[in-house]
Amino acid sequence: MLYKFYLESYKGLSRDVWLLALVMFINRSGAMVLPFLSIYLNQEIDLSLTQCGIVMSFYGLGSVAGAFTGGVLTDMLGYYRVMLTSLLITAICFLWVMTLGSFPWLCAGFFTISFFADIFRPANLTAIEAFSKRENLTRSIGLIRLAVNLGYAFGPFLGGYIAAYLAYNYLFIFNALSVFLAGLFFFGFFRKKKKEVSDYKAKDETEIGRKPWHDVPYMLYLILLAVIIVVFFQLIYIVPLYYKDGLGFDESMVGLLMGMNGLLIFLVEMPLIYALEKYFQSLSLIMTGGLLIALGVLSLGLIQTAWLAATVFLLLITFGEILSFPFSNTYAMEFANERNRGKYMGFYTMTFSIAHVISPLLWLRLADNSGYNAVWYAGAMACLIASIAVYMIKVKEGPENANSPSSVTQAISTKVSK
Repeated sequence: MLYKFYLESYKGLSRDVWLLALVMFINRSGAMVLPFLSIYLNQEIDLSLTQCGIVMSFYGLGSVAGAFTGGVLTDMLGYYRVMLTSLLITAICFLWVMTLGSFPWLCAGFFTISFFADIFRPANLTAIEAFSKRENLTRSIGLIRLAVNLGYAFGPFLGGYIAAYLAYNYLFIFNALSVFLAGLFFFGFFRKKKKEVSDYKAKDETEIGRKPWHDVPYMLYLILLAVIIVVFFQLIYIVPLYYKDGLGFDESMVGLLMGMNGLLIFLVEMPLIYALEKYFQSLSLIMTGGLLIALGVLSLGLIQTAWLAATVFLLLITFGEILSFPFSNTYAMEFANERNRGKYMGFYTMTFSIAHVISPLLWLRLADNSGYNAVWYAGAMACLIASIAVYMIKVKEGPENANSPSSVTQAISTKVSK
């Protein structure tokens, strides 16, 4: 019975969504640099924690610029050209950044990598929407996330052994290779579809949709989401370093723990989305996921046994991610229409990009000045407040149509006008 339910959660998704998921799996299977970036910069390049935070914030700034640029280019050119160009240039950037060693050049290098890499993301979200029936949209997003996280389970796991037994430069080489192969597969699968996108865009080029930066309710929603993401990104930017320095794990164990996050998502996310989307509203699930992320971060400060702290954190933050992010994506899409979806998805991905700027700079500096426990307690409190704020918006709407963007718009607009 459980097996049939698991298979049922995958039914009805289009062939193109499956092919896009395969491209994303190949791309993310080589994701070895970012999970070990704080360790690489601190212990291989010998930067201080504050300098590490600055370098990684430049990565975030590039992500912001790339997400905005990608949204604009997607509405102008269609997803195909944007995604293919992004993949091929990003592969070259990884090989270039591998050769850099000085603090200013590392800032420039990681800005460049993330700029070209994140041009891809609004185009990717637009492609998912184009290939999905409305009733399958959240599960289509879930499938892409599943592919990303399965790759992310494999990449950091292998990367941990490469860093421990070979050299950190090989992380850049394998990452570049995986991105390049993803570009080749994408070209092979989707090159015949690019004309369809061009024709579709031509029909709409005389119509102008509203701009996301003029949509106050949408922007307020993204601000609340950004706080949750900033806390979640502790998983990427400071937790690996804490595993090594604070808990005494070596790189192979760090890679295993990071990979388990992706493996759990691969095993659980799709059937869980399939079960929950029928009975719960998106904002309720975003709020619940945020609360789990807050508890997960807090567990690192409260639990003294190393393996138990790592296990509880892993479980809570993974299930928080599963509940929050697929539904936050679906909810964001409902604010947009066919004429402005690229820009709206650009701003949605910019929310993650801005978190890439704030998170390393904030948490690594706080750890440097006040210790790791200050990071866990401050993060838990911020995430808790943001999650409750999302819930309060939901309550303000009233019980009917609580999942409707129009009702959210009315609720927030009323609050703003007061």
